[in-house]
Amino acid sequence: MRGYVIVEVSGYALEKFMNLALKDSQYFWNITRKNNKMYLYTTTKGFKKLKPYAKKSKCHIRIVEKRGLPFLQFRYRKRWMLAYGSLIFIGLMYLLCSFVWLVEVDGCKRLNETEVIETLEQNGYEVGRFKGRLDLRKAEQVLIDAYPEIIWTGVKYEGTKLVVQISESVPKPKLVEETEPCNLVAKRDALITYIATDKGMPQVKKGDTVKKGDLLVSGSIPYNDESGAFYLAHSKAQILAKTGYALTASMPLESVKKDYTERVSSRYNLRLFNFKMPIWKSHSKDVYNHFDEIVTVKQFKLTDKFPLPFYYECTQKVEYVPKQQVVEEETAKEKLYGALYDALLEKLGEGSNVLYHEVSYKQEEGKLVATLQAIVEEDVSEHVGLSLEEIMPQNKVEGENE
Repeated sequence: MRGYVIVEVSGYALEKFMNLALKDSQYFWNITRKNNKMYLYTTTKGFKKLKPYAKKSKCHIRIVEKRGLPFLQFRYRKRWMLAYGSLIFIGLMYLLCSFVWLVEVDGCKRLNETEVIETLEQNGYEVGRFKGRLDLRKAEQVLIDAYPEIIWTGVKYEGTKLVVQISESVPKPKLVEETEPCNLVAKRDALITYIATDKGMPQVKKGDTVKKGDLLVSGSIPYNDESGAFYLAHSKAQILAKTGYALTASMPLESVKKDYTERVSSRYNLRLFNFKMPIWKSHSKDVYNHFDEIVTVKQFKLTDKFPLPFYYECTQKVEYVPKQQVVEEETAKEKLYGALYDALLEKLGEGSNVLYHEVSYKQEEGKLVATLQAIVEEDVSEHVGLSLEEIMPQNKVEGENE
């Protein structure tokens, strides 16, 4: 900013010159020696102070190069338009950097990033807004109120980007405290194949058929006496049962294959917000009956943190010829079988065992329909808290005993 000069010192007493300059603590740096000459960097004032030392040591000094803003201003002192243009350019860049030109969301796992951006836009936090008028703390509260899944969010500026960082809550598994009295009930229709009770009163045995919601193990256990009193427990048991699954999937036996040709028409635009300025278009007057349109948009940036509201847009129409393609029945059966079996495994929990399965196929309306029938051995029990009717009699008996 203040400017500096590169000085060349020549002569036979360079060491004496350096000793005199260092004795008075002159400010210079980047000292190098080459071909019996010495080069150093110093300020304009420092150069003037070096002249007496050069005279005493009989050395010659001269300025090799001038660098810095003052010299640049002097060089272009008569080019006023360049100066004005530079000031206008700097002012425009400063003005553009005072707005938000990109909204970026990070941390979404279950939430949709597009929906989060739309929520911000509906509340006034959108591209093109002046940063000085935006309340980032309010934006954070808007997101927390709109999405219960968000446990923390931080909104900040990174250049001309509005960066939204989100932390989502972890879905709580359905748990029942082991100290809480509860029953075990069936979550599916099934045939009991094994039961081993650790806590609670079993209500079924091996070979029994149960329906969804039937009581398997009761948490209300009677005392071994004639009082008729009960005590409550957290039911715990290992229960396995046979249950059935039926899954269906379909696949068309004919599909359309796109055979792309070499005919492509392109259109290029420069875009500022929603205003488009055409810059070039391929001269293709052909009419495409079937085509795919590919749109490529690139945003101009000063740096990664300073995107600008200017976009380069390329739109291409790629022609294709549709061709009917027949899918082999065996190929379709293999794909449907793999998809159905994978879907079955996703439904089953750990420790489940597929005992038997078969797949049947039939054609209807140009499609191959597959149905998977499976018999599975799995744990069909789930914890359910005791009802008020089950708890109240127990409280009544305890009150009478007291």
